Amino acid sequence: FFFVVEQTRQEQDRQKMIAQRAALVRTVSRACAKRNMSDVPKAHKAKDVWAQIEATRPKDDHPHNVFHPPYNKFTAGAMVLTVLTLGYGSMYMGMRHQQYKQGYWKK
Repeated sequence: FFFVVEQTRQEQDRQKMIAQRAALVRTVSRACAKRNMSDVPKAHKAKDVWAQIEATRPKDDHPHNVFHPPYNKFTAGAMVLTVLTLGYGSMYMGMRHQQYKQGYWKK
């Protein structure tokens, strides 16, 4: 008798959980399904205001680029060579460390 009562209590709890989950799914799906159902595309209002925004900005006759010519060829070459050397060196040293650590290369 105790086994039957316990089984029915578990079945009731299970049905209650299923009902709660179903209610939650219905609520979430209803909330997510709400959207604007108009046939007209949304208006992009930023395009209308852009002329006013540009009019309030100060005039800038000189663009501020990151690099200004003339470039020093020696400095640019040294910088490129340094970046390539550090990049290759870090990859090689990482690979070398792993090879020794895993026992493929012996010291």
